[in-house]
Amino acid sequence: MEESLPNFIHGAIYRAKGGIPHSSASNSRFDCFTLASKNTPPEAYVADCWVCDAFGRVDPGLSVSPVPVSKEDLGKIINTLGHRQGV
Repeated sequence: MEESLPNFIHGAIYRAKGGIPHSSASNSRFDCFTLASKNTPPEAYVADCWVCDAFGRVDPGLSVSPVPVSKEDLGKIINTLGHRQGV
Protein backbone atom coordinates (compact mmCIF):
# COMPACT_ATOMS: atom_id res chain seq x y z
CA MET A 1 0.00 0.00 0.00
CA GLU A 2 1.38 3.40 -1.00
CA GLU A 3 1.25 6.05 1.73
CA SER A 4 0.28 9.53 0.62
CA LEU A 5 1.81 12.69 2.00
CA PRO A 6 -0.22 14.97 4.28
CA ASN A 7 -1.94 17.87 2.55
CA PHE A 8 0.27 20.31 4.46
CA ILE A 9 3.76 19.52 5.79
CA HIS A 10 5.17 21.69 8.59
CA GLY A 11 8.60 23.03 7.64
CA ALA A 12 8.03 22.73 3.88
CA ILE A 13 8.12 25.82 1.68
CA TYR A 14 5.62 25.57 -1.14
CA ARG A 15 5.66 27.67 -4.29
CA ALA A 16 2.23 29.20 -4.86
CA LYS A 17 0.43 27.35 -7.64
CA GLY A 18 1.39 28.96 -10.93
CA GLY A 19 3.98 31.14 -9.13
CA ILE A 20 1.31 33.78 -8.56
CA PRO A 21 1.89 35.67 -5.28
CA HIS A 22 -0.90 35.83 -2.70
CA SER A 23 -3.18 38.82 -3.25
CA SER A 24 -2.03 40.33 0.08
CA ALA A 25 1.70 40.01 -0.65
CA SER A 26 3.59 43.31 -0.47
CA ASN A 27 6.07 42.26 -3.17
CA SER A 28 6.04 39.76 -6.04
CA ARG A 29 9.00 37.84 -4.57
CA PHE A 30 6.70 36.61 -1.77
CA ASP A 31 5.22 33.87 -3.94
CA CYS A 32 5.51 30.98 -1.49
CA PHE A 33 3.79 29.62 1.61
CA THR A 34 4.91 27.79 4.73
CA LEU A 35 2.65 26.29 7.35
CA ALA A 36 2.11 28.47 10.42
CA SER A 37 1.37 25.66 12.88
CA LYS A 38 2.82 22.21 13.38
CA ASN A 39 -0.55 21.12 14.81
CA THR A 40 -2.41 21.21 11.49
CA PRO A 41 -4.29 17.92 10.90
CA PRO A 42 -2.73 15.85 8.08
CA GLU A 43 -6.00 15.74 6.11
CA ALA A 44 -6.76 19.47 6.36
CA TYR A 45 -7.85 21.17 3.15
CA VAL A 46 -7.27 24.71 4.41
CA ALA A 47 -4.53 25.81 6.81
CA ASP A 48 -3.03 29.03 8.12
CA CYS A 49 0.21 29.75 6.29
CA TRP A 50 2.83 32.44 6.26
CA VAL A 51 3.31 34.22 2.93
CA CYS A 52 7.04 33.98 2.33
CA ASP A 53 9.80 33.92 -0.28
CA ALA A 54 11.64 30.82 -1.51
CA PHE A 55 13.91 30.91 1.54
CA GLY A 56 11.12 31.07 4.12
CA ARG A 57 11.47 34.78 4.91
CA VAL A 58 7.98 35.95 5.85
CA ASP A 59 6.49 38.95 4.04
CA PRO A 60 7.01 41.82 6.53
CA GLY A 61 3.59 43.25 5.71
CA LEU A 62 1.97 39.97 6.80
CA SER A 63 4.32 38.96 9.61
CA VAL A 64 1.75 39.28 12.40
CA SER A 65 -1.00 37.20 10.84
CA PRO A 66 -0.88 34.07 8.69
CA VAL A 67 -3.40 33.73 5.86
CA PRO A 68 -5.77 30.81 5.15
CA VAL A 69 -4.51 28.77 2.18
CA SER A 70 -6.29 25.95 0.38
CA LYS A 71 -4.28 22.85 -0.54
CA GLU A 72 -5.27 23.55 -4.17
CA ASP A 73 -3.30 26.83 -3.98
CA LEU A 74 -0.06 25.01 -3.19
CA GLY A 75 2.44 24.15 -5.88
CA LYS A 76 5.55 22.02 -5.42
CA ILE A 77 7.70 21.95 -2.30
CA ILE A 78 10.79 23.97 -3.25
CA ASN A 79 12.66 24.22 0.04
CA THR A 80 12.41 23.50 3.76
CA LEU A 81 12.72 25.79 6.73
CA GLY A 82 15.67 23.73 7.94
CA HIS A 83 17.58 24.67 4.79
CA ARG A 84 16.57 28.31 4.47
CA GLN A 85 19.30 30.89 4.10
CA GLY A 86 19.76 34.53 4.93
CA VAL A 87 17.37 34.68 7.83
